[in-house]
Amino acid sequence: MFRHNVGGVDGVFRLTLGGMFFLAGLFLLTSRIRLGVVLAVVGVLVLLTGIIRFCAVYVPFGISTAPPRKTPLNQACDCAVWMKAMQDNRPAVASPAPPKEARVGATPANRGR
Repeated sequence: MFRHNVGGVDGVFRLTLGGMFFLAGLFLLTSRIRLGVVLAVVGVLVLLTGIIRFCAVYVPFGISTAPPRKTPLNQACDCAVWMKAMQDNRPAVASPAPPKEARVGATPANRGR
């Protein structure tokens, strides 16, 4: 889905503030309907950003309060290639360099010396 960009303290703050806005909006629905609806909607939006840990407003500014992601193990090494190489009994790494006689630049006259 989305990469998390809301961290721990930021998420708790959003949950608290969103809950307060939502409850205040519900309370104000009895007397001032417009203000109550606005506060309730803002509260729900702030609650959702705290729950899903993603804020769309952070994206254009490149802000992230979430801790940096660790590289998953399947991206750190290609285990499928390694297992296939082990099954075929061949090395998973590149073959070694050719012997000195077969290297480019070696002439037939220099090989005998």
